[in-house]
Amino acid sequence: MKLRRLLPLAALAAAAVVSSAGATAPAGAASAPTGYAGGPAQHTGFAPAVAGPLVNATSRNWAGYAITSLSSPAATFTHVHGSWTQRPVTCPASDAWAVFWVGFDGWTNGTVEQGGSSARCINGTPVYQLWWEMFPTNAIQPVLTINAGDSVSADVTYNAATAQYTITVADATQHTSFTTTQTCAAGLVCSRSSADWVVEDVGRFGTGDFFPLANYGRALMNNSVGSDDAGHSGSMTASSTWQRTKIQEQDATTTYATTGDTSTNGQNFAVTWAHQ
Repeated sequence: MKLRRLLPLAALAAAAVVSSAGATAPAGAASAPTGYAGGPAQHTGFAPAVAGPLVNATSRNWAGYAITSLSSPAATFTHVHGSWTQRPVTCPASDAWAVFWVGFDGWTNGTVEQGGSSARCINGTPVYQLWWEMFPTNAIQPVLTINAGDSVSADVTYNAATAQYTITVADATQHTSFTTTQTCAAGLVCSRSSADWVVEDVGRFGTGDFFPLANYGRALMNNSVGSDDAGHSGSMTASSTWQRTKIQEQDATTTYATTGDTSTNGQNFAVTWAHQ
């Protein structure tokens, strides 16, 4: 799957509601797209096309886990949650970047509804921010500046009655958060076919290329839980109707990041940086 070109920015369903104490919103937050995307997985090796509780796959830009429904018809996901400590990064290149997020879609389709944290090197200096995105309607939308070491959590929830997505990202260390309510843009199908917990190498729109991957060392993703519209909820291993896909970030010749096994309760795992 190639990087998708940016579509025109649709009108946002609602402005982000920001609760801040000691945090600042970056200039241009929630403004027009700036030419980058936390987008769908760019597959380099699919998981085996068989039903099972755990399969393996590779992607050029994603590392982490996605769950999909094995039910027939397939259930769709309604809530996803995760938390992590924002890793300090080093900059192997002056514009290196990594994003940490939870959301729906992007594993088997071309939309993503997501929120999380970003570690972006600007002229070789890391900047840490909380953000949201409805891909491909808009690019990453930074909202709050945070610090390395802060405790971050993110939730994406779908309300079937209103057809709206509520994206909330919080920094428990600074007692700051934002919430934005969005809809799937006209002409798109946001199928919620997967729930995702991902560390990603950010793509450049329209180029088929990626920013260098900021070195985050070993990132721990915790409290990974989800729900679907068939009434299943809990950790990635909570339902026999859910298939976990464990995703390694690599192309034909280079491994960029590796994903570890989930903990015994199915909620926690680590992603380890390997290459820019």
